[in-house]
Amino acid sequence: MDNALTGKVALVTGGGSGMGRASALEFAAHGARVLVADYAAEGGERTAAVIKDKGGEALFVQVDVTNEAQVQAMIKKAVETWGRLDFAHNNAGIEGQLGPTADGTLENWNRVLATNLTGVWLCMKHEIPRMLEQGGGAIVNTASAAGLRAVEGFSAYCASKHGVVGLTRVASREYAKGKIRINAVCPGPIETPML
Repeated sequence: MDNALTGKVALVTGGGSGMGRASALEFAAHGARVLVADYAAEGGERTAAVIKDKGGEALFVQVDVTNEAQVQAMIKKAVETWGRLDFAHNNAGIEGQLGPTADGTLENWNRVLATNLTGVWLCMKHEIPRMLEQGGGAIVNTASAAGLRAVEGFSAYCASKHGVVGLTRVASREYAKGKIRINAVCPGPIETPML
């Protein structure tokens, strides 16, 4: 463990497994205090417990990123607990049902877009003002290689991740002068529970 991020606070949504868990553990390994957020309580609590077992500081909050009140409460909890919010990894996401575009259901479309795109927007909507108050911060949104190209059978997922890329580009330009760095990562296939 190094101390490069000592005194800093990181928030990771979807922190209960996969890339989110890896991100939360990495923040903690560099000394950050980590708020682990996930819809699935068991996984989120496990991530926080692993961080604590390794001598780090972590807290779990159960959150549905499609619910604005829960997103606000999540950020409020980080600030009430540690007084600040320096980093956010907006990683919560779902794959949804797969199949040809015309075979998709409206329910699946709405669920995937709400989680993968609206959820990222809601998180940024409430993270950014806090970071502006502090004089800066850094946000990373998880998009996907499917946010850069077409993948047959993944119409809702691709649309949501293309949206994350576009949203990130806009926000990065809007808040650079406020010293908030906003980027997206677009990973290809990674062995996680979702994949």
